[in-house]
Amino acid sequence: MKHIPAVTCTRAWLDAASYLQTQPDHRDYNLVLEITDPMSLPPEEKQIYGAVDAFLTKHKKQTVNSVINTIFPASFYARYGPKDVIANYGKIARKVRGHPDNRRWGTYAYRIMTARKDAKNQDFVPLQVIIEKLQAQLKNTSTLRAAYELNLIDPMVDIPIYEADLDKDNTIGGPCLSHLSFKLKHDHRLMLTAFYRSHYYVQRALGNLFGLAWLQDYVAKNVGIKSAELICISSMAIVESDRSWGQPEVESLLKRCRKFVGAAAPAVT
Repeated sequence: MKHIPAVTCTRAWLDAASYLQTQPDHRDYNLVLEITDPMSLPPEEKQIYGAVDAFLTKHKKQTVNSVINTIFPASFYARYGPKDVIANYGKIARKVRGHPDNRRWGTYAYRIMTARKDAKNQDFVPLQVIIEKLQAQLKNTSTLRAAYELNLIDPMVDIPIYEADLDKDNTIGGPCLSHLSFKLKHDHRLMLTAFYRSHYYVQRALGNLFGLAWLQDYVAKNVGIKSAELICISSMAIVESDRSWGQPEVESLLKRCRKFVGAAAPAVT
């Protein structure tokens, strides 16, 4: 297990990707990122964001912003504010689900922000349930800190990121994000922990981290509290090659990104 603490999403991504580049097969297991200010993007780190985005665009992959929006519709959040995102997302949900890139299993945002049926055949939106649970608990003198799970344990309160009936036949290409867990800290700040069964650091990880940060910020603002750490656990993380790029191109990208922030290359371990 490797623990990588960082202040920002961009720096966490860079430090983790640089570390993975030194590992056998450019991968490692149980990689843990701890990000203390997830929504922060200092000017020098915007260059990292831009470099990764340009790399993905060059190789005809989803942009960083596109990956962000698979987890949380940040553009809607910026436009409508914290109160009306779910309602407005519902208006385009069918279009999102019908996009060629999403027809196989949809997106994380679609799964957590669109209505589904409970055991009594009543409609509910999983993310809204979590927000309402947090709001209710914060009114109590004895606040539960760890009852806000987004997976498939309880269909009334959990978000089914991985759904066995839909995803069991996807050996690859299915959801990599398996579980989301919100926690209230002692000072009532909101921590988010995300668990990935596998994590592709070139194509996905930077956008994933920002998408999670936007989601965490959205929930916190709806509840009326501040965000705490964002924790990302990758059961398997890899700096991957692709048909259109190899490891030398990835190393060149990481070298440029380290230069933006004055970071040294990690030692080979």
